[in-house]
Amino acid sequence: MKKTLFSALMACMAFCCCTNENSTGNTAEPDVIGKWAIIEANGLSTDSAETKPFIEFCDSGMVNGHASVNAFFGQYALKGDSIFFDQMAATSMMGHDMEVEMAVMTALAQCTTLEMQDSVLNAKDCDGNVVMTMKRN
Repeated sequence: MKKTLFSALMACMAFCCCTNENSTGNTAEPDVIGKWAIIEANGLSTDSAETKPFIEFCDSGMVNGHASVNAFFGQYALKGDSIFFDQMAATSMMGHDMEVEMAVMTALAQCTTLEMQDSVLNAKDCDGNVVMTMKRN
């Protein structure tokens, strides 16, 4: 059951939410570039994760990270406060507790904008709800 659910989520992320036909390249502001600890995803603290989740934005337009059990990677572009993920992929291992993993992967799929508040980077969905909270490592 967990494997089927994870596969369905990955398919949704790859095909529905993370493609952007309008993306023309990385226009990231310098304060987004770097490695960020994911401290909360869809209201769930990541404290119980098997491996501490993180996301890293590279100035080349590449993104990579770890969602607790699996690594993910792909491309991103920023236009103003809007973020677009493209060609996203992830490993597909199962862990003992997939709750944080699923919350992080779902949040990545929902993310449409980024907002910096002090030293915290919030990812928001299309309705403006915070789906992921990150702090710079």
